Amino acid sequence: MYSYQINRIILGLVVLGSVSLLALPVSSEEKKRVPFDRDLIEKRIREIQPTAKELRFDAIGWVSSIPEAERLAKENGRPVFLFSNVGQMDLGRC
Repeated sequence: MYSYQINRIILGLVVLGSVSLLALPVSSEEKKRVPFDRDLIEKRIREIQPTAKELRFDAIGWVSSIPEAERLAKENGRPVFLFSNVGQMDLGRC
């Protein structure tokens, strides 16, 4: 019984290896390269560029430290908006 199982495994591996070797020449054929359509690419780039409304976010004077934010707020007579991205939203801490 034990040798029967071994023989089946060996036969399966031989069949699998043979099929793999037969499929190798088919998969290694060189595919034709499609030339780039530069106009289409440029058009797509223009389509996905952010709009002026979306770029408004970049006009905010973002700084990475509270002292610098306070200094800029004092110079410009503006309030400080503190945005903190620390914590885990699913736990209710942010």
